[in-house]
Amino acid sequence: MKSIMKSKGISVLILSIALILSVTLSLASYGLSKKPNWLDNELIIFSGDLEGSQIVEGCCPNAGPNPKYTMTLSGEFPKGFPGTHTGYIFLNSFGRNLPWDYKVQFWWFEGDTEYFIEIRGGEAHKDKKTKILTVTFDMEETYEIWIDDELKESVTVTFVLTRDPQK
Repeated sequence: MKSIMKSKGISVLILSIALILSVTLSLASYGLSKKPNWLDNELIIFSGDLEGSQIVEGCCPNAGPNPKYTMTLSGEFPKGFPGTHTGYIFLNSFGRNLPWDYKVQFWWFEGDTEYFIEIRGGEAHKDKKTKILTVTFDMEETYEIWIDDELKESVTVTFVLTRDPQK
């Protein structure tokens, strides 16, 4: 009788260990196959003095990547800037301790020349239910406009940025 009880106990122990291992492996493989949140797709829309509408992947953790984006800049920008350009984008807010809600950076190359704009400001509103972020830049002055590492004039622009997660 002791022998039968002992063999049943060993069988239960072996089955328990097998079950624990299979559940652990299953959970681990699910976690490894899941892509990080910063690689999610989102629809990024600009309207106003900056125009664009495109689904991008991986925008915009603090250290990159900086996805490709096509944007049209209005005539408010200095020579060389107005028109449609394909370049790279960075968008982010950095907390409430700064005098501005949001930062938009966009840069592109034409030949050997690099063009770069940075706009800080805006008023951000996030819909908690849909997770859509809307930032309104009303008569915001660009903080930096660079051409080939040389600071140029600033301009005043008005536009709306919308970030819509595509889940």
